[in-house]
Amino acid sequence: MSCRGPLRIRSSIALAFAASLWASVAAAAGHTVVGTDVARLLPPAGARVAPYENDGYSLRFVEGGVEVRVDLSPVRSRARFTAPRRQPEGAVEEAAFAAAAGARDRYEAVSAVLDWEATSIRYRLDRDAPQDPDSVLARGTAYCTGVARLAVALLGAVGVEAREVPGYIFEDLPSGPRSGFHRWIEVWYPDRGWVFSDPLATHHFVPATYLRIAEESLAELPGRGVLLARTSRAEEIDLAPGAPDGVRVRANDATRNAAALVVRMAGGSGAEAVLESSRGERRAAWIEDGVARFLGLETGNYELQVRSGGRLAADKALIFRAPVLGEVRIPAVVPPAARGGMR
Repeated sequence: MSCRGPLRIRSSIALAFAASLWASVAAAAGHTVVGTDVARLLPPAGARVAPYENDGYSLRFVEGGVEVRVDLSPVRSRARFTAPRRQPEGAVEEAAFAAAAGARDRYEAVSAVLDWEATSIRYRLDRDAPQDPDSVLARGTAYCTGVARLAVALLGAVGVEAREVPGYIFEDLPSGPRSGFHRWIEVWYPDRGWVFSDPLATHHFVPATYLRIAEESLAELPGRGVLLARTSRAEEIDLAPGAPDGVRVRANDATRNAAALVVRMAGGSGAEAVLESSRGERRAAWIEDGVARFLGLETGNYELQVRSGGRLAADKALIFRAPVLGEVRIPAVVPPAARGGMR
């Protein structure tokens, strides 16, 4: 069993957490992610691709295609933000001013604007509908072009430079778009440079399956791109209050919003992990690909039970006293029949 943060081990597992936080938010908040993501891609025929690098994203040519590397370590920007000191003009400015009010730095302002858009705009592929910012805002729906244009307009209204990014994605997105040509945005940080975001899906990063195309117009080109290989070590580790459920967020620093527990079990797919607090609150999660996660945990005592194949594989007591990411490793359960056959 390993843990990031102070940990004392007695007959039970002691994990830490500082203050009681958002039990009611846990189900609705977005998730903060860390780690790395690497993909080897074959661009669609006719697409013009060039090497590119910004904060957290690197694209380079390799034998047989291109490689995209994404680093999800915190942005660590300290760029200041000053809210506009005039009355907003028009609906876009009104929405942007309201969303960014109270932001202490540029990262917070960008997060607030993107959170508002992800909450207020739904993806809808309707190419007959106008995709200008005012129309998207009034209608409340857009496809990727309109989503990107509204985000750029909202950010520009509060003095944050941003631009549209033409590209191609190699996976279907939960927010709606399917693999194919896509648009997202890039935001300028004076102390970090340009940073990608996809307003309805990922804030302050895009996955390695996003291929930037070095041209502004996305014509329908023959053929489709191919995902040749991918190694993703991106993990959800914390709540991202403000971001809606389903949105993944790259943090600005290492400060945690809440404690979390990662349960790892070798060969544990299909096993169930149940975490119950001394207050009677109960959460259950299936272990998929050997991992289950519990985010947004509050101060107090917990009991963790893991069952596999109807058998109790683990029963552990946990105490949360300070904001850390804890990890518990559970040995694989050997079926009785297999044990009986051992010599």
